[in-house]
Amino acid sequence: MKHIKYIKTLTVSCLIIGMCTTTSLALSKDDFLEFLINSSYPESQNVDKSKEENTKKTDPKDDSKEGTADKSPASKNSNTDSQDKSGEYVQVYVGEDKIPTVDSEQPVSVDNSAKGDQGYVPTSEYKNEVRITSKQPNILIYHTHSGETYSDAPAGNYHSKDTAHSVMEVGSVLTDSLADKGWGVIHSTKYHDIPSFNSSYSSSLKTINKYLNEYKSIDIAMDIHRDGKDTSSQAAKDKAHSDGTTVVNGKRIAKFCLVVGGKNTNTAELRKLAEGIYKVSDSKYPGLTTPIVQKDYARFNEFAAKNHILVEIGSNGTTTEEAKATAKYVADILDTYFRQAGQTPTVSQQ
Repeated sequence: MKHIKYIKTLTVSCLIIGMCTTTSLALSKDDFLEFLINSSYPESQNVDKSKEENTKKTDPKDDSKEGTADKSPASKNSNTDSQDKSGEYVQVYVGEDKIPTVDSEQPVSVDNSAKGDQGYVPTSEYKNEVRITSKQPNILIYHTHSGETYSDAPAGNYHSKDTAHSVMEVGSVLTDSLADKGWGVIHSTKYHDIPSFNSSYSSSLKTINKYLNEYKSIDIAMDIHRDGKDTSSQAAKDKAHSDGTTVVNGKRIAKFCLVVGGKNTNTAELRKLAEGIYKVSDSKYPGLTTPIVQKDYARFNEFAAKNHILVEIGSNGTTTEEAKATAKYVADILDTYFRQAGQTPTVSQQ
């Protein structure tokens, strides 16, 4: 009897091994990895670069990441990322041919004409992924999710290297507006989320530390994002645009939102800073900012600077122009807040 059970067990084992061997031999290395991901993480979305625009309609975010920590279960596997607490997904790329590439020397694509009424600066002022307006800058502006784009981005799925319709374009306008008010600004246009979205915060932390070490005068750091909304249908897109915009001085512009990470040792100070900025905004431009969002599961690198601000200007439901218009108001709000707090800007001239 024991021999019969042994033979049955051996037979079943051989069948299982044979099935696995057949499956693995029929698949390439990348296909087999994709098979494993889809089997282990059914909630993940494995995106083929050539089909990216059509396969994912909601915005990818990795807000659950905490800078260098990256300790979520999915972050242990660089090819996957599970659903975060905001209910959104990030894209998963399997195979080197499917990883999005970016020209590391590509400057932010602002208007190439001379600086005019719109406040743009020539791209020639960006060298090696950075623009510095003063020898002793006060403010560092950077983008953890540099590839975040707006509703009018002609390519990609609200996340691409289309800088003309991205948060980096908004950062350029914000930089110029703050410089016009006398603040010394460093604006980094380095990509931190392409090609590795999972390492966004650990990558941007290196940028923060680089400039804070080089310029001891910096005591304000700003991480500029845009929010991610459901745009899976035309009705959802219309709602995202309606909810995400307001009218200021007769012009429809994007709303903005301040985000605080609750896992920082300086969360109380961060919250106080955000509340102060919110109060100034609501006083000068009622309805322009939405209530402060505090995410207690994350840090967002906000521990790295004395005054750190994570702001989402617009969303994938608003246009680039609406977000750029808001950037000028954000500059005015920040200028008012920090001057009232007794902080004196440097002269924004080399």
